[in-house]
Amino acid sequence: MNELAILLVDDEPMVLESLSEELQRNFGQNYDIEAAESGEEALEILGELQAEGIEVAVVISDQLMPGIKGDELLSQIHLQYPDILKVMLTGQAGVDAVGNAVNSANLYRYITKPWDTTDLNLTIKEALSKYLRVKQLERQNAQLRENERRLTQFLEAMPIGVSVHDVTGKLTYANQKAKELLKLDVLPDAQIEKLSDTFKIYQVETKQLYPSEQLPIVRSLAGETLHCEDIEIHHPDRIIPIEISTTPIRDETGRISQAIAAFQDISDRKQAEDEREKYTRELFELNEALSRFVPRQFLQSLARKSISEIQLGECVQKQMSVLFSDIRAFTTLSEQMTPKDTFKFINGYLRRMEPAIIENGGFIDKYIGDEIMALFEGSADSAVNAAVT
Repeated sequence: MNELAILLVDDEPMVLESLSEELQRNFGQNYDIEAAESGEEALEILGELQAEGIEVAVVISDQLMPGIKGDELLSQIHLQYPDILKVMLTGQAGVDAVGNAVNSANLYRYITKPWDTTDLNLTIKEALSKYLRVKQLERQNAQLRENERRLTQFLEAMPIGVSVHDVTGKLTYANQKAKELLKLDVLPDAQIEKLSDTFKIYQVETKQLYPSEQLPIVRSLAGETLHCEDIEIHHPDRIIPIEISTTPIRDETGRISQAIAAFQDISDRKQAEDEREKYTRELFELNEALSRFVPRQFLQSLARKSISEIQLGECVQKQMSVLFSDIRAFTTLSEQMTPKDTFKFINGYLRRMEPAIIENGGFIDKYIGDEIMALFEGSADSAVNAAVT
C-alpha cells in the first residue's frame, strides 16, 4: 500500500470504473486509486485513509450526484483537508457550481466530459507534482522553524550576551543575557550614529562616550572581525566592563547583511586582576624589604631563589672574606646631633658604602648601628678594594 492516494467520486459506476482503470494504469504504481459513488461515501473514505496514515493528494469529483453535489463535496473537503487538490470532472455543471467550487473549494482544475485522456493524465500529473512540492516546502519550513526554535533556545540559554544588528546598525535581536546587561525591555530603534548614546557605551575608565564609528559592531558591519576589552556600559547604579567579540554576517551573494556581537560582564575578572596585581606589588615590596635583612646574594650563595626554600639548620661551607666598617667616633658625633640628623648622617654613609661593596663582588650581610658587615667570596683583595674605594 502506498502512502499517497487519489480519490475518484462519481455516481455512475461505468464512468467510475473507466476513470479508475485509466488512472490505475498511469499512476497506480505510486498512488492508491480509491473510488466512491457518492459524496457521503467519499467523506467516509477520506476519514478512513486519514486514520490509516494515507494522504489523499487529489480528489476528482463529478458535479451532479444524488445527495451532496460535487461543488458542495469539494468545499467540505477543502475545509477539512485544505492541502488536497480538487478537480471537477463533469459535463453538466453550471457556471454557478464551478464558480462556487473555485471560490469555496480552491478548485485546481475543471475538466469536461467526455474527457481527453491526454489532458486528464497531464492535469493529474501536474496536480500531483504541485501537491508534492507543497508538502516538501511544508516539511522544509517546519524543519526551518524547528531549527530556529532550537537556535533561539540555545542563544537564550547562553551565559553571555548575544546581539544582532542590521546594516543600519539597528538592533534586530538580543538574547536574555544581552537584555540584562543593556537593561532593555524592548529593542530600541537606534541607528549607527546613536548606538553609543542609546546603549550608554563608554570608553573604559572614562566618562567619554565610545565613538560610534569605532564601535566593534559598527566596524564588523564594514567587514572587520574584532575582539576588545576597552568598553564599559554605564548604568546609574553601576558600571559594567565588557569583553566583546563581533563578526560580520554575509548573505548568499557575499554581501554583509548583518553583524553579530557576543559580549560578557568581566567585572569579576577585572577585580581578580586588580587583586592579583595588588598582591604581586605587595609581594615585591615585601621581597624588597626582606632583602635588606637577608640579601639576595646571600640566598644565591646558598643556591636558593627564595628564603622560603631554606630549611632549619641548612648550611654550606665556603671560604669568604669579611669586611667590618664603621664610623670613627660615631658616639661622640651622634651626641652632638638630633635623632633626625643622626639618621640622615648614617643613611648618607650607607648609601656611599653599599655601591663600593657591590662593585667589588660583595654584599652587606648586616647593619650593626653605624657598622657594616660585608661578605666577599674568594680573595680578600675584593674586600680591601671595597674598603679603600
